[in-house]
Amino acid sequence: MKKRKLAILSIGQRPCLKENDDMLTRLPEDIEIMQYGALDGLTLEEIERDYAPGPGDGVLVGGACGVGVRLGEEKIVPRLQQRIFDAEQDGADAVLLQCTGEFPHFEHHVPLILPQLILNSTAAQLADGGKIAVILPDPDQVEDGIKRWKAAGVDPIVVSSYPSMDQIDHLEQVASSLRDSGAQFICFDCMGFTQRMKTVAERASGLPVLVPRTLVSAVTAEILSSIERTRS
Repeated sequence: MKKRKLAILSIGQRPCLKENDDMLTRLPEDIEIMQYGALDGLTLEEIERDYAPGPGDGVLVGGACGVGVRLGEEKIVPRLQQRIFDAEQDGADAVLLQCTGEFPHFEHHVPLILPQLILNSTAAQLADGGKIAVILPDPDQVEDGIKRWKAAGVDPIVVSSYPSMDQIDHLEQVASSLRDSGAQFICFDCMGFTQRMKTVAERASGLPVLVPRTLVSAVTAEILSSIERTRS
């Protein structure tokens, strides 16, 4: 049987996944993972010059050249589209975009998994009209985050903390501030947040935490299993 291929596409640079990554615990073991980055082949100077957010741009956060970089949403879309085409040309059976940002329609010929829609709809159903706390990576994303989550039918409290173990103390402080906020649960709004960060946030806040990287990986596993059944 032909091995199924999953392309994981980051808005930053490869590698998108490292050994023992949380996402791998939800994905089938018998698949081939191909990794692509929208910023592959660019220097940090080129990224900061050509892809930094301008006035009015939506802000995305990715990893490149070993550091976190802020990207203009509209500027990065053409490179993401090209990587989708590259993945399909390389034989991908499905493509997972490793970002919870809101994007325009992409052209694609295999299933394209967009975390934002999965995350928003799942959180809205779980909240059932109640309040939830949302943690984004960057303070400049908060205003757009409030609008996006309200549009999804959610009453949000939106705050920010960068998803890095080097800044875990800040995440702990932010989560602690949500303890008496009235939120039913916390939703991490970035694929960079991990299960270790979930544990820290749960202990600090006393609230359940929804992690998009493992949620979306479970959905992706279902899609891949469907591809296997249709082939047999």
